[in-house]
Amino acid sequence: MNTRKLTIALDGPAGSGKSTVTRKVAARINYLYLNSGSMYRAVTLLASQKGISLHNRTQLVDLVQKQCQIDFTDNGKRTLLNGIDVSEEIRTPDIEQQVVIIAKIPEIRQEMVKQQRRIAKNSGVIAEGRDVTTVVFPNADLKFYITASVEERARRRFNEFQTKGVDCSFEQIKNEIRERDKQDQSRQHSPLRKAEDATIIDTTQIEINQVVDLILEKIKEHR
Repeated sequence: MNTRKLTIALDGPAGSGKSTVTRKVAARINYLYLNSGSMYRAVTLLASQKGISLHNRTQLVDLVQKQCQIDFTDNGKRTLLNGIDVSEEIRTPDIEQQVVIIAKIPEIRQEMVKQQRRIAKNSGVIAEGRDVTTVVFPNADLKFYITASVEERARRRFNEFQTKGVDCSFEQIKNEIRERDKQDQSRQHSPLRKAEDATIIDTTQIEINQVVDLILEKIKEHR
């Protein structure tokens, strides 16, 4: 069997299940789980901590280039911002709403691409995000596009927030997901789109473990 470490990339809209799928696949094959969305969330958190307006592009870019190093630990399960675990702090409705502003800034995306490639260097990695199949790892060994209906994605996100005791409404989350889709797909730099050579998986009516098994089978075939 070919044991060469692979680069596996998954893209898809918010709430499609790609984070859960990627995390589970990474654990099964003992690969580093790289969540690119967590990196943009960490930048959003850092800007808030430093008191920098999300509309002050110059200061934001300077902050990311000079004072922002993001890493992952525990095989990618925990996100470190300048050496500090911020895994819980970056998963709040406020960060959810604000991150889209950060994600639209080309210079920040370029810096995150550099950091993602640094993290993935010399190791087997399974990465997920919105441009990892098209921009970050265009030559990935395997590419997948994970999607689901807006209704189902909103339900998943709503349940996640409810579990954490976060006060929010289903309709609010559904509207935010629609708006996020619009922003992600229409941004000028690195918009969300399906890579031509990606396998498309709709998770609306498929159990997560079925998706995991399907991807594992594709990995086995590739090897």
